[in-house]
Amino acid sequence: MAVPEGVVATVKDRVVTVKGPRGTLVKSLRHLQLDFSVSQKMKTISAIRWFGYKTDVSCLNTALAHIRNMITGVTRGFRFKLRFASAHFPINVGVEGDVIEIRNFLGEKRVRKVPIPSDLKIYRTDPTVTKDELVIEGNDLEEVSKKAAAIHNLCLVKNKDIRKFLDGIYVMTKTNVVQDE
Repeated sequence: MAVPEGVVATVKDRVVTVKGPRGTLVKSLRHLQLDFSVSQKMKTISAIRWFGYKTDVSCLNTALAHIRNMITGVTRGFRFKLRFASAHFPINVGVEGDVIEIRNFLGEKRVRKVPIPSDLKIYRTDPTVTKDELVIEGNDLEEVSKKAAAIHNLCLVKNKDIRKFLDGIYVMTKTNVVQDE
């Protein structure tokens, strides 16, 4: 797999480190029995599985996809946009410091709180441009998608007909922070 200009990828003891203009990402792939090799001269990274069966080779493609996502993260970043859907009670979401507070979901008094990791940037969009939207930005795709899933799972409708009660917070778009020209 080719490594683009401005990105440095290193592998030591099956721990992959990718450095780029947006930061550094480290991922341990020690649980996979693969041989990684990095050619700084050819700007490539490769993984080899010796005498593997079909399921073993599928782990190879998964590891390369993880590395590809790390390269995309340090060059372009990831942005998830979430929208609030409510029929009667408007969902009130506030971002204060390192906590997201979700209030008035289905008219409940309970305040739902989600901690924000330091490597993610979470903010509300301007209500005059797009109403009821939350944006999550970061370099690590797993962290961004986990936080979006955690926010979505906090606002699931329980003990009601989900065909009728469609209230919740849903992921609307998945894009990159730095767009290609």
